[in-house]
Amino acid sequence: MTGPEESPCRILVMASGFGSNFQALIDAISTGQLRNSHIISLITNRRNAHAIVRADEAGIPWDYFNPISNGFLRKGETDEQKLAEGRQKYDAALAARILSTDKERPELIILAGWMHVFSGAFLEPIERARMRIINIHPALPREFDGAMAIERAFEEFKAGRLTRTGIMAHYVIDEVDRGAPIMIKEIEWEGEELEELKERMHFHEHELIVKATAKVAQEIVEGRERKPGDVPNP
Repeated sequence: MTGPEESPCRILVMASGFGSNFQALIDAISTGQLRNSHIISLITNRRNAHAIVRADEAGIPWDYFNPISNGFLRKGETDEQKLAEGRQKYDAALAARILSTDKERPELIILAGWMHVFSGAFLEPIERARMRIINIHPALPREFDGAMAIERAFEEFKAGRLTRTGIMAHYVIDEVDRGAPIMIKEIEWEGEELEELKERMHFHEHELIVKATAKVAQEIVEGRERKPGDVPNP
């Protein structure tokens, strides 16, 4: 048995789609591969996300919170100013929703296929609450930021301009995929077609998200009792 000071890191996962990275975390915790970690809940912004099914099967509570369904944006809105304002309001409300949790407040937020770019309206209050936010991205640092990263790398392979890509786990900041890397893995192109490359990349994503979560969760657990001015062991 572990004492209160060694209780597992409380993790909130945010996912928008199929949830395979979410499942990798669930499996790693259940098999003991990912220690000192406990997923307390899932948040999704898409009602039909398969991640919800995964949460139900694992007995993990989930919450659906969407900018249109919850009244922050009008469906089909095209006005850029209204879109920006709506997203800011949504981000602020989502942060408040997380911070107002009555039972267990998360210590670590993992974006596992979360299809929404956060603004400072979300990131700043979460940072003030000393919660860490990490993301997994299928590219190396400062290469292919944003959407369609694997497809863009594949085009470079086919054109003969590149022979490798990679995956990184990184902290989330208000610049897309530009936060400090936690772990990276280089992946050489083996001449396969796009779908085979995607499948191989996703396999390595599942490995990396577990390893990065283990690293950060351990740091959080060890840091709970650290006093201001203490220097962590190298």
